[in-house]
Amino acid sequence: MPALSYNLCVSNVRINRALAKLGYGSRRSVEELVRTGKVSVNGAVVTDLGTQVDPERDRITVEGTKSPRRVSAIRVLAFHKPRGVLSTWKDERGRRCLADYFPARGSMRMFAVGRLDRDSEGLLLITNDGELAHKLTHPSYEVPRTYETVVAPPPDIEALKRLSGTTKLPDGPVRPQSVEPGSHKGDRGTVRLTLTEGRNKLVRRVFAAHGFEVLRLRRLRFGSISLGALKQGEHRVLSPGEVKRLRA
Repeated sequence: MPALSYNLCVSNVRINRALAKLGYGSRRSVEELVRTGKVSVNGAVVTDLGTQVDPERDRITVEGTKSPRRVSAIRVLAFHKPRGVLSTWKDERGRRCLADYFPARGSMRMFAVGRLDRDSEGLLLITNDGELAHKLTHPSYEVPRTYETVVAPPPDIEALKRLSGTTKLPDGPVRPQSVEPGSHKGDRGTVRLTLTEGRNKLVRRVFAAHGFEVLRLRRLRFGSISLGALKQGEHRVLSPGEVKRLRA
């Protein structure tokens, strides 16, 4: 393989950051593309994450497809994901997924920021900015997510204290940022929970560890963005000011 030479000007960036900016996914997902040899620069395969590129001058291809020269205009959407919908763009079993609500994405690569499991509903952020998605979902940034849950049985004061403390799970401990009780009705109660990480089915597992079944789970807030009055299946484009606050 011939050695590549790069013009080390101020526009040069690491290959993974360039791919994230071009909309190929989060930092983590594009790093996997590079490591597995699916990325070429000026005709040569690169596997070194430290490779410097100029997206506007170098010819970058991903899985044989040439990337755009310029970064697409950044878009961030707030979507009210209904229950029963997968947070993916396709499903081999034909189940409802994001493509059913956003069928005409064109050449713009959009992806969900984190996920909500199929049985959960509420706020899901969707963007073409991989770097922003990485910062919103990486545990080190501790971006809060607020969930409204209906659980059975209704938790008493002592149970709420336990939920507010540290819960030990097989993949590591978790401690909510806040736990707020809501109304009780019969054999169920409402609890609002805020976490600063998004491990797989984390909310459900926290409640299960304390003997509770989650009957309904809805995400109300992600960082500075709230679900607001969005109805199930609806979405809206965030304003530049809202995107700026998310980045902060």
